[in-house]
Amino acid sequence: MNTGTHSKTSLFLMEIIIAIFFFSLSSAICLRLFVSAHTLSQHDSDLNNALLWSQSLSESFYGCNGNLLMIKNLYPDSFLSDGEKEGDGTIIVFFDKDWNVVDNSLGDASYEAMINIKKDSAKAVYSDIKEYDVAYEGEAIVGNIAVINIQNRSEEYLTIPENADDIIFSNTVDIYIGN
Repeated sequence: MNTGTHSKTSLFLMEIIIAIFFFSLSSAICLRLFVSAHTLSQHDSDLNNALLWSQSLSESFYGCNGNLLMIKNLYPDSFLSDGEKEGDGTIIVFFDKDWNVVDNSLGDASYEAMINIKKDSAKAVYSDIKEYDVAYEGEAIVGNIAVINIQNRSEEYLTIPENADDIIFSNTVDIYIGN
């Protein structure tokens, strides 16, 4: 009689162990889904903010006709590094983890948006346009815009990196100024 009770108890314990195993397995899967959903949500939020800031810099570029100092005046908390020629340079705006503009404490910076402005010959800028048989003469101003994630770096980027791993979004704008 004792063996029958022992057998039922062993079976009951085995059922509880299996139930706990399935509950722990399903909770691990749910936890993993929540973590991946959070990561995806953060990535989408970063992409959305990067797009907004890229659009803002693009519109500033066109509104100021590519003038570096006029664009810099639109973003008073930005930093300016001059280029090799007059009118060339880079404007950098830093943001914290919540996409608020950081002005002085760059240690809190998590993202940066930069526009690199360069004056070049119009023939070189528009060399890929061959459909209209138009000869471009004079100069054009080109702006390369990039929004970069710098959370995992010890220092900020001062130029647009070649490695696209940290770049959230980038685009190019140009304006023809003629002779």
